[in-house]
Amino acid sequence: MSDNHSSPDALDRTLAEMREQLGLARVGRAYERRINRRGFLMKTSTAAAFSGAAIYIARDNDIVWPGMEPDVLTTTGQISRIELASSSRIILAPRTAVDIHHEQGTSLVRLRRGTALYEPGGSRSTIPIRVETRMGVVEAISVPFQMSVSSHSLTVSTANIPVTLRSLKGQLVPIPAGCTVVITSSGVVRTTARWDNVSAWTRGDLIIESGTLHDIIVGLRPYWDGHIVMSPRAAAIPAAGLFSLLQVNRTLGQLSADFPIQIAYLPFRTVLLRAIS
Repeated sequence: MSDNHSSPDALDRTLAEMREQLGLARVGRAYERRINRRGFLMKTSTAAAFSGAAIYIARDNDIVWPGMEPDVLTTTGQISRIELASSSRIILAPRTAVDIHHEQGTSLVRLRRGTALYEPGGSRSTIPIRVETRMGVVEAISVPFQMSVSSHSLTVSTANIPVTLRSLKGQLVPIPAGCTVVITSSGVVRTTARWDNVSAWTRGDLIIESGTLHDIIVGLRPYWDGHIVMSPRAAAIPAAGLFSLLQVNRTLGQLSADFPIQIAYLPFRTVLLRAIS
């Protein structure tokens, strides 16, 4: 039975299988609520179809409240390039939301969620850019950098020129050239990072030098129109390599062949990865 016509019983089977593989505590109430909500919407849409009505079932990550729409919102798998002043531009990764303004000679970008990479123009730009998030601000001139923001972290990466992040509390966090800084509620972590690897997603690639399967899956999720979940043992498996973001199905097959994991395809385009005992 296809994902688009899964019966309500398939919802229970999905949760039961995930509990068996991951353990009850690892399934998470949020996923259960999402599955149950979709089951309710599926039943509602069936009733609406019989009554001649129509209903739109949206992805949870794509819901935008009326009156709060961002200027630009990229969808799953979509990369958007936006030209700014002085031939500079920002590149938005999939599932990214931004507001863009030009004010007093400065390009202002409010990064609501997702990833934005700034590229200065070919000639030396004199127009500063200011990228704001709910966790901090970076302002620079002719300096390439990348910012990613989620509900729990802010990540800033630099190329060959350092930048400074100013937190909302006014704290200045210097980010040296060729580094990545991750800020969470637990503190600040700095690591070295090759700019070619950081920006590889703009070319449709994911490069992991020394990481885990968790790092790979985090990179793949914005390109998969569904959910990818994994067991803690699978997430901790060391991993490195070059992976395609444009063909996620093929990349998942590559992971299954290269690493000691099993992959199960569940309803609602949910992919489950678990370590082989």
